[in-house]
Amino acid sequence: MIWSSYLSGLALGVGVCSLHCSLLLLPMTARLNATWQGGVRTAVLFSAGKALVLAAYGALAGALSLLVYDLLNNIWISFAAGLAVAGMGVWFLLYSGSCGCLARRGSPFLFGLVDGAVPCAATSGFLLYLATQGGGIAFGALNGLLFGLGTASGPLLLVCGLVPRFWRRLSQKRAAILALRVVGAAVFLVWAFLIMTGGLV
Repeated sequence: MIWSSYLSGLALGVGVCSLHCSLLLLPMTARLNATWQGGVRTAVLFSAGKALVLAAYGALAGALSLLVYDLLNNIWISFAAGLAVAGMGVWFLLYSGSCGCLARRGSPFLFGLVDGAVPCAATSGFLLYLATQGGGIAFGALNGLLFGLGTASGPLLLVCGLVPRFWRRLSQKRAAILALRVVGAAVFLVWAFLIMTGGLV
């Protein structure tokens, strides 16, 4: 079970989990760094914050067992999570290219905490599966942590290493920057809609 948690996170990190993570992480990587080493360091800090939150969620799943299903499908929790994601979408559209918070060295870890606090559908599915195993708090925390580390082992580390150089070229093209911000905001808003209408978190 332990290694399968890591491998599950790795598989999702190559696919769906990398989408919304990259929307928060890539603009921040571009603002903070001028070298590939700095880009990778930013990705590691972001992933550490996310992995810690997933460890806490794993512990909760281990402690509450199938009650986690009721929490994930609670209408008010889904509504609050949807509003949080919609807020990310508005922020991404209006401020992702200029927000001063992106230029602070501690921001990757904090943004990782925020991203982990609103799990995607795939992560929610993993937590539900973990809840059925009945392994207790320590078991849940360890598996949640390894799942989080698995999602961090995907292509995001490589991409974040390439972003600083790519961004220096792209930043001179305002139309391209605007298009990226609109597409990114649209992804967040669609995600928020799915959460609020279908309990998809």
